Amino acid sequence: MRKIILIIFFLILFLPGLARAAANPVELYFFEGQGCPHCARMKSYLEGLKVDYPNLTVKDFEVYFDKENQDLFQKMTAAYNSNSNGVPMIFIGNEVIVGESYEKLKNAVEKCSTEEVCESPGSKVQGMGDIDVNAPAPGGNEAAGWITIGVIAVFGVMFIYFIIKKKK
Repeated sequence: MRKIILIIFFLILFLPGLARAAANPVELYFFEGQGCPHCARMKSYLEGLKVDYPNLTVKDFEVYFDKENQDLFQKMTAAYNSNSNGVPMIFIGNEVIVGESYEKLKNAVEKCSTEEVCESPGSKVQGMGDIDVNAPAPGGNEAAGWITIGVIAVFGVMFIYFIIKKKK
């Protein structure tokens, strides 16, 4: 019984740290146009990627009808030395992904998640208005939270089991 308690104690202490170490927080900026079919397909793909990579944060900017987003889009393309003004366009780490480049996008997310820490695209642009480029990306530690809850639940069940067994 002591071995089981020690194993559970180890899990509670070390699993959350291991989960956080396994995936860097990744933030990408997705520029799209309302009514653009290519943008809609890429947006759907991004939703799937967020399921596969819970450390991924997508900041979505519609540029056809939003003047502030159009200005930000121009600043982003200038900061990344990109000549394209078409959408969909994604900025992640040091990369620009234009169009429906699913494989390139998945590779960039994987690279930023596991190989290197990629800075937020917003940090490359000054004067971003109400966008706080220094704010931590939400959702980066969801896996660690669920692991911790699971371990605590197992520990709680075992604790209750031992109390009931002791009363008998």
